Amino acid sequence: MKPKAERKGSNSGFHFYSLYQCCQRKFYLRMGPPRLEPMFIASPLLMGSAFHGGKALFYRTGNEKAALRLVRDELIDRKREFESREEYLSVLDRTPAMLASWIAEYGKDDLKHLNILDVEKAIKVPFPGKPGWHMTMRLDMVAEDRFDNLLVYETKSTSWSMVATSMFVSLGDQATTYIGGAEHYYKRRVTAVVPDITFFSKAAKNESSIKNYRGDFVYRDPEHVKFFYRGMAQVASEITQKMRAVTNGHDPAIFPRNSFYCVAYGRPCEFAEVCRLNLTAKSKTPTGFRKTPGKFRTPEIFDTVDDAIAGG
Repeated sequence: MKPKAERKGSNSGFHFYSLYQCCQRKFYLRMGPPRLEPMFIASPLLMGSAFHGGKALFYRTGNEKAALRLVRDELIDRKREFESREEYLSVLDRTPAMLASWIAEYGKDDLKHLNILDVEKAIKVPFPGKPGWHMTMRLDMVAEDRFDNLLVYETKSTSWSMVATSMFVSLGDQATTYIGGAEHYYKRRVTAVVPDITFFSKAAKNESSIKNYRGDFVYRDPEHVKFFYRGMAQVASEITQKMRAVTNGHDPAIFPRNSFYCVAYGRPCEFAEVCRLNLTAKSKTPTGFRKTPGKFRTPEIFDTVDDAIAGG
């Protein structure tokens, strides 16, 4: 049986909570009673999923051919999730080339010079003061260097902007999440998160334009990590209260829109045309969407599930 690269979304991971903070309305439409999801997946997410999977297989086996084959197989298996044939063929062509470039520049040296402890390590971290509530994550790669630094390598594949992606890792709280999670699991200080970025501009004409970039170490003060997790516990509590309210018939306007998020990634949000509608569990499914099976359960946000990938 061939390995699968696809990673499933999380209802207790960083991107789950981040979505709520970015746009509560989109969060409600996806996770609340409407349970809507787009018929098609954004191509950066499909590319990122396959790239992550191939990279993980290379770290585990050192087999470049198998890793590249996994990337192609994953994308072919998910062909129907692309909105257009043009997007599909572009990603199918570019993603294996990106992985091959990364293996040549960094991957082989990593196997020689790093003590790799874990790849795609799933971790569950309780919130401070709320041992029954958790944040889950999946660490791309954890290793010790020759100076005994414990490092978390954060994979990013992008065709958007290498500089912006590096800034996202450096200033964002995904790194904070991972440092706290790794320290909880390994019972020792994490030195830093290492941004591991592969960039291939959509405007590039050939594979020589691919750039691999290991950014500066991203550090977090231990007090900042504690403060972040206390804040996320409050976000989890807020989500729970609001979900209980709308499930019991309260006005879903308690999940307001954030219009800035409509074009936050340089392209219209897939919910931009429907988020003003007063949609409920009984509403007709809008064109271009489908309903996620099942109903939202209040404890669902605390289940142990895989973390999601945000492409870019």
